[in-house]
Amino acid sequence: MNPDDLLYIYELEGVASDAEKFLGFSLLAHWKEGESSFLFFPEPREEELKVYLKTRPHLTWVRSHQMRYREWQGGCLEALSVGKFIFTPPWLPEPREPDKISIRVDPGVVFGSGQHPTTRDSLRALQWVYEQEQPQTVLDLGTGTGILALAAVLLGAKKVLAIDWNPACVRSAQKNAELNRLQSSIEVYEGRAEDYIHNPADLLLANLHFAVIQEIIKDKAFFEKKWVVLSGLLRSEYLEVKHRLGASDFEILKEWDSEFTWFTLLGRNKWIL
Repeated sequence: MNPDDLLYIYELEGVASDAEKFLGFSLLAHWKEGESSFLFFPEPREEELKVYLKTRPHLTWVRSHQMRYREWQGGCLEALSVGKFIFTPPWLPEPREPDKISIRVDPGVVFGSGQHPTTRDSLRALQWVYEQEQPQTVLDLGTGTGILALAAVLLGAKKVLAIDWNPACVRSAQKNAELNRLQSSIEVYEGRAEDYIHNPADLLLANLHFAVIQEIIKDKAFFEKKWVVLSGLLRSEYLEVKHRLGASDFEILKEWDSEFTWFTLLGRNKWIL
């Protein structure tokens, strides 16, 4: 998409679990938000939507929205530089900065251009880990647009398993893996972080809601990862997670905060060599 393209958004009450299958390639994205669904199209699709809803009584058409893509993204559509990385949307020219690792990121309808402080600090944490050693397998929970997965591969990871519960994020992450020709190294699946924490990995990246982080740190599989980056935490949440990790085999090596509001933790299992 380009910044001035129009988006046609249809808000439904209920989970449109088969929207991609029925509406096909005309559907830009399916965004899940609790028990609501938002369907994004580049053109009006009222008639197709009526046909789709006719045989799905559990879904109700609530309202429609129309806006420019830049409005949906809040105007954050420029290149972003974080540490060694520079992220550029596909509608801008490739930057000529030989000392930077260039990554193309199309945010789609996902809020994942890298502007959020938890994403930026997770990237700094990821870069720090790869300055110490080279984790080969990475589990990226809450991948969003796939920014951390892309960065991990370009730093040296051989295989990344990227997970998100939101189908819009899954599609966006897959597209960005292809955009950077990294689809052979990055597998993207739709699912809950809690269901994938058991997958083995040298490095766990988890930029998630606090409630989800609370669940994954209860699982012994969490503590089988050598390196862990946790982000998406507000101050009180960060203090609770830090206390939990401090009472385990994990040592907190570094911390980042953005204006003392958003916190990111980097930990290591001290018993895994």
